[in-house]
Amino acid sequence: MCVGLLLAAMQCAAQDLQKGVTYVCNGERIFIDSCNIRDTSDSSTCMVGHPDTILPNGLMKYTTETRGSLKKLLPTCKQPTAEQIAKAKAFEKKQNDLYAANAKKAEQEVDANEARAQTAITGRPALSPEERATNRCITAGRLPASCTGNMLLGAFSKMLTSVTGENAEPAAGPVMAGAYEGPGNWRLDFIDMGVLVNCSMLSPNQQFYKLNFSGANPTITINTTPKPLLLTLTPDGRIVGPGPVTIDGVIASGYTPGTTTTQKAIYVSQDYAGNKYDAAGNKVEDKTVTTPGYTNFSPKRTTCPAVNLSTKGAAVGIQTMQTDLLKTMFSGEKGPPTPAGIRMNGIYAAATGFSVQFFPESAVLGCGPDAARAYAYKVVAGGGKAVVEIAAPDHPLSLAMKADGSLDPGSTGVYQVHGRMIIGQTGEGDFTFAPLEKACNLAVLTASKSIPSSGGVATTAVASGPATLSTPAAPLGNATLIIVSGFPAQAGAPNTLAGHPYLLLRDSYGALLAKAGFKVPAGMSPYKFVGMACANRTPDCQKAMEAVKANAASAVRADANGSGTFSGVPPGTYYLMISARYNNQALVWEQPIQLKAGTNSVKLDQSNATPLN
Repeated sequence: MCVGLLLAAMQCAAQDLQKGVTYVCNGERIFIDSCNIRDTSDSSTCMVGHPDTILPNGLMKYTTETRGSLKKLLPTCKQPTAEQIAKAKAFEKKQNDLYAANAKKAEQEVDANEARAQTAITGRPALSPEERATNRCITAGRLPASCTGNMLLGAFSKMLTSVTGENAEPAAGPVMAGAYEGPGNWRLDFIDMGVLVNCSMLSPNQQFYKLNFSGANPTITINTTPKPLLLTLTPDGRIVGPGPVTIDGVIASGYTPGTTTTQKAIYVSQDYAGNKYDAAGNKVEDKTVTTPGYTNFSPKRTTCPAVNLSTKGAAVGIQTMQTDLLKTMFSGEKGPPTPAGIRMNGIYAAATGFSVQFFPESAVLGCGPDAARAYAYKVVAGGGKAVVEIAAPDHPLSLAMKADGSLDPGSTGVYQVHGRMIIGQTGEGDFTFAPLEKACNLAVLTASKSIPSSGGVATTAVASGPATLSTPAAPLGNATLIIVSGFPAQAGAPNTLAGHPYLLLRDSYGALLAKAGFKVPAGMSPYKFVGMACANRTPDCQKAMEAVKANAASAVRADANGSGTFSGVPPGTYYLMISARYNNQALVWEQPIQLKAGTNSVKLDQSNATPLN
């Protein structure tokens, strides 16, 4: 098992129990896969493999035993031969050497990622398409570990393509995700390029499948033999089908142990220390070649009951296990899980520069090559059609799936993408961002091999709100307020106000809270009062946010220089709501602003800010 090999490679300390050799205890073969290297007491644990027992999911049975129990058990068992012990030690050495080489490679990859980040921070163009794709992924809001993992998986897919000559990446379009289980030991585990099928005594067997949306409910056709398996995805998320059904599959029928051979070095000379050299004077050594053991499978036809499968209570799927392992190897974070059911795969793009790139957990909306933002999505199918619903808070998007595979937004209007750009890093190493707002015209999206290299126009970020909120697209007056930052530029650092939201309120912050029914304690800042409510996750936090939204006259987000423009506001008296940190001090600007018809301006700096304690 791959996880067992990974653990074995990491066990480089001497142990009082021999790993990797087979004992025969009461007629059953067992071997020690790994043990706790930090605790060598008899109460510490080891993972023990049972190659003669294959579980319904096709994996070998593993148990956890204490060192003390193994020390008592193993002397009573049939012992491995001296040759087997020598082979196991040679294999362990090879695994340790491989681990050391991979660790060095991982360190080099971390250094490369840091270089890519510094490239983005300093504003220099990305050095390669891979670097640009990684930056786009991170600024879109996806988990950095996922972005790095996607890059490595992409490289792996390209390697497979070059070796096999076949396309190793799934085609763009709808796919299934998740593991489904039901009576009769039925299990469908959807993976890239197919689905693992097993029922009754069968082991998992990979098959291809197709999704169809032409009927009242979507159907899944799996190319099993002797007949294809036709299943229906119900509105409540179950997979059902007729039965009983006959399935051609496989069962575990034995285990072939690994072998270790030695390839003798060809040499022409040898020194007094026993070192060997070829004709060119290069040092050569004997090589140990180890072939790991494997489970044997045999064909088996069996009859299984009707299909009635659900994700409820199902064990984690192999695809999720592999993805989570990849993520945690880089950052320890798994991020949002992939929802089970119908998902999407691939890149869809339009000539306008607008695009959607689908990942297991999110859909990234893009305008041009760099402005992008990730949102949750779902596929709603039924009644002979399927629609991809992308949950962008300020501009939800519904893409109808057409017969030719394209995605139709049903409009040709302007769509603003709230992209970002990396402008620095915190002391903890987290990236900091500034807005990279772009707008593209919507159009029918078709499958694409790449993200559009151009398209879109730069815009200013505008917060969504009620009909009384003035925006450039829907001005309610003829006054304009330009805000500029008076904070000095600092080498290698973003402007103090870069990327901050600027709100223009009709009432002061304290007054709007009072109107909403809040009673701020005497002597306490309204900001601190709401901040404490949000930190404690009380309902007052959301209530205060709704009060601010209802009171806002206009809203923008500062650009990289800390500048922002309120357009089309009716003349009158308003109150700023802006906060930032400068020299490790929290500052707010909440002074009244008298706007007259035409252009108005204000500069923000420490002189007109109020410190928050």
